[in-house]
Amino acid sequence: MNEQFKKDIARHVRNSDLGQKLPPGSPRRYEPIGGVGKHNARIHKESKITDSKNLEFSFRKPSKPVGRTAYIQCDNCGYITSGTTATAGIICPECKKFSTVTGVDDE
Repeated sequence: MNEQFKKDIARHVRNSDLGQKLPPGSPRRYEPIGGVGKHNARIHKESKITDSKNLEFSFRKPSKPVGRTAYIQCDNCGYITSGTTATAGIICPECKKFSTVTGVDDE
């Protein structure tokens, strides 16, 4: 790449609004062409078309965790928190490291 081109791009990015914090009350998201209502209607129409094609996959919310809630203990520091019975590891809020966990008996 041309060094002058790199400098021009860096200067443009530095002077643009990218990465700047927005002031309160400013629009927080991109407004689609034609408005939000038309955008939502198009998404709804495309979803109906997709549903009618009987595809091998689907676009839906992920399923909720399977299993019951249990207390688990961090194997690094011993911190006890709640999780599911299927939880194998966590990023411990106490020691700030990824750790395997063991179940704690409710006694």
